[in-house]
Order: sequence, then C-alpha cells, then structure tokens
Amino acid sequence: MFRFVARRTFATIPTLVGISLVTFVLLNLTMGPPTVGVGPLLSAAVGQTARDREHYYGYHLPLFLNFDIDDARSFAASELDRLSDPRRAPGARRAIARVGGAWLPYIIASLDDLGPEARREALVALDAVADRIGANRELSVAPDRAAFWKRYWDIYGADFEPVRAGRLVRRYVRHDDKLALAELRRLDTFALPQLMDVLDEELDPEAQERIVDLLATLTGIDDRIDESDSAARRAAVISRWQDWWSRRYDRYTTFEGFRRLTGVVTQTRYFRWLARIATLDFGVSTRDGQPITTKLAKRLPVTAFISFLALLLAYAVAIPVGLVAAVRRGSLFDRFSTVLLFVLYSVPTFWMAMLLLRYLAGADHLDIFPAQGISSPGAANWPLWRRTVDMAHHLVLPVFCLSFVPMAMLARYQRVGMLQVIGKDYIRTARAKGLGRVQAILRHGLRNGVLPVITMIGLQIPYLVSGSVVVERIFGIPGMGLETFEAIRAHDQPWLLAVVTASALMTLVGVVLADALYALIDPRIVPGRAGGGGAR
Repeated sequence: MFRFVARRTFATIPTLVGISLVTFVLLNLTMGPPTVGVGPLLSAAVGQTARDREHYYGYHLPLFLNFDIDDARSFAASELDRLSDPRRAPGARRAIARVGGAWLPYIIASLDDLGPEARREALVALDAVADRIGANRELSVAPDRAAFWKRYWDIYGADFEPVRAGRLVRRYVRHDDKLALAELRRLDTFALPQLMDVLDEELDPEAQERIVDLLATLTGIDDRIDESDSAARRAAVISRWQDWWSRRYDRYTTFEGFRRLTGVVTQTRYFRWLARIATLDFGVSTRDGQPITTKLAKRLPVTAFISFLALLLAYAVAIPVGLVAAVRRGSLFDRFSTVLLFVLYSVPTFWMAMLLLRYLAGADHLDIFPAQGISSPGAANWPLWRRTVDMAHHLVLPVFCLSFVPMAMLARYQRVGMLQVIGKDYIRTARAKGLGRVQAILRHGLRNGVLPVITMIGLQIPYLVSGSVVVERIFGIPGMGLETFEAIRAHDQPWLLAVVTASALMTLVGVVLADALYALIDPRIVPGRAGGGGAR
C-alpha cells in the first residue's frame, strides 16, 4: 500500500510541471511586469525603478530559451558603446566606475579599440576603480594611464579567476586572513559572486559582519551588520543583500564554458519562475508589499479548513442520499431528491450566500447565524470549548455555501454508481444465501458503488478554492479567497501565482488521497496483490 501511494505521488510530478507551464504561459499572456500598487515595503524589497522590478521578477529574460545571455561581458561592451555618444557617456562612465572589477578584464582589453573621446571617458571611469583596488598611487605618477592599465593587467590579470576568488573568500571567512582581504579588495566586484554564495551559508556572526562589510565597501552600499544587532536585524540585512543580488547578479557574473551552455535554459524567465516555485519563493505582493509566503501561511489554513469541512459535509450527505435514492428507485424520495439536487446544482453560489445572509443572518428576518468573520470580537480570550463553538457557529453558512453544489453532484454520481451495482450477480448471490436486500447492498454493494464518488475528491478541490473567492468575500472570512479577490482587483500577479500553485498542490494531494482510498476500498488495484495487476 505504501509503495502504491509513493508511486502515485511521484507520478504527479510531471502533472505539476505541466500545470506550472500552462500557468506560466497564461500569466505572461494576460499580465505584464507588476507596476501598479507599489507601496513603500515593495519599493524597499524590489527597488524603486521599473527596471529593478523587471529584474526582480525576471521580465528582462526570454521566456524559455536564452541563446544571447546578458552577463558582465555583454554589459561592459554595451557601456563601452555608450561612451562614444556624448549624451550617454556620463551615465556609461558612472556605470563602469560603479561596477569596477567585474568589468575590468573587458574594459582594459578594449582601450586600444576606443575612439579618443570614448577612451578618455573610460580612463576617467577607471580612475574611480583605482581608488577601490588600491592602485591610485601608482596611477597618479604614471605618464600614460592607458599604458598603466595594460601593465597592471599583465601583472594581475591572472588573479581574476573565479576559482581563485572562491579560495580567497573561504580563507577570509575561516581565518579572517588580512592578506586574503587585501587580495579580495584588489579583485573588487569581480569577487561578488563568490561572496554572495558564502553569504547564503550558515556563518558565525563575526564572519557575517566581515562579509557584509566587504560587500558594502566594494559596492558603495552602506548596509552593514553591527556586532550589537539582533538576529532579526542581521537576517533583514542579509535578506536585503540577497534581494539586491537577485536583481543585479548578471552585471557581475560572466557565463563561460559549461555554465554558458546550461544558461541557455537556466537564464530564462520560466526556469527562474519554476525555481522560485520549487523553493516556495513567490516574492512580495504588489498590492501591499508583504511577503507572499507570509501571507499564504496565514490565509491558506483558513481556506483549507473551510474547504475540508465543506468537502466532508458534501460526502456525508451525498453518499446516504444517493444510496437511498438508488435503493428506492422511482419512489417519492427518489423523485423529490432528484428535483432538489438539480435545483441546488443550478443555483449560483453567490446568490445562495446572499439569500442565507438576508434570511438567516439579518435583522429584517431570522438572525440565527453571524454574518461576517469566523469568530466573535474578543473570542481570543475565551476558553477553548467556547472558541470552538463560536467558530462552528460562524462557519455554518459559509461551509454550506461551499458544499451544496458538490453535494448535489456527488449524490447523483452515488445514485448512478449504486444502480450499476445493485443488479450485479454477487448481490443476487448474497441475497440467495439469506441476506436481506439492505444487508446485501450495505455489506457487498456499497464498497463498489462508492468508488466513482471517491475518485471525485481531487476534482472537487479546484471548485472549493475558486468558490472560496466569492464565499469568503461575502462572509468577510480572512482566508485565501478574500485575499485573491482583492489581488485580482489590484493585478497582484505574485499572489495569483501563489494561489494557482497552492491550488494545484492541493488538487494533487486530493488525487493521491483518492487513489489511496480507492486502493483501501478495492485492494485489487494495488500491484502485487491478488488480482491487483501485478503482471502489468
């Protein structure tokens, strides 16, 4: 049984990838880069400019394949081209000075190919780089600055290797090696990829302070960790550096060899999007700037709990109603339940919710149930039993609104399934052996008749999640559905992505659960058991 469930679970992975692909395509066809509703929290997390937001969400990358990868080499070449235009030269000069060591191999190699004005602008930019790498004294006495940089590269160019930068970073982290620190400062921003890789690891507080201080020195961003900072403050600083790097890593990284080959796939919008889904990193909401994961952890349990109660109620009512309607086929109960179920199935959820609010939760009619929320004011201070009763009182109407449509559908499926079973030979054989009609159906027929309904569990979850958008909005329930309603109005794409992913995961869990229940009720489908298809 365990192996069967495990195989079914692994079999859902391709389905999940397919769902992610379809979702990705639909979101990119219908929505562009998030640009609306940007609050102060979002600005701090993903940057102030539209370009920063596009890099944060990967909109600067191709969709599926990237044969022209933007990296430090291509960015440096682009800025060198801008140096020839007097209007764009100041911006290009500032960019070269700001990036520094990561572009140094390409700037120095191109000095002879630049025109006089572009060359002069490039040398001015390199003057600022010389201050950071400790070459300003030698440069100040050099008669020819271009010749100085060529000689400098002949001497130190071999040091600009990622492997060597990685070794220096390790030495600095483990031993606080001052010589390694001096070499890293000479490499300047060329060592940023290795420094950021180390920052993702578990470091002791002193090593964290040293690495962050070096990052601040190399980039000019004054965001450091003080030895008196709390753990939360340290985590916030590191998170800001990681966010900054996620938007600008390509400017400081050169893709070569095997890394450039794999970058055809990895440096695409879909791959980065899929990687974020796999790590449950959905970014921040463009509506209020809050982390999506935090909001999802708070609101998903509410929706999942209400959906579970609705599903439980639907099955608890549908199976007996369908069973009795099949056993008493053609009776008054069968005809009445058929009409009632068709009416329920046809009624829109929002209309049922409005009727219930008006007649069962309003001052004009019966005021039996609460109209809004899932708890009364001040309920947090009540005893557990009283809080439970209060929540159950609040959830009666929302749970019924979510369950009546699945209830009607499942009852009809149950009726059809039982009608197919009642006429089987083994039912007649059981009755011939002395069992009554009801006993034969309950002991031998119900197990097979309920199978079609059991397989519908996974298919009910998408309806429950989508229905919660309306139900939670009407009843004021602070769950995933209410947040989704507001996100749709605000075009909050990160939240919508998280909801689609969570719904897909819940649906796949429902499918696996249905398969497990199916195997529990009918063990013959489990490979290796008698009649279980072991030869397949």
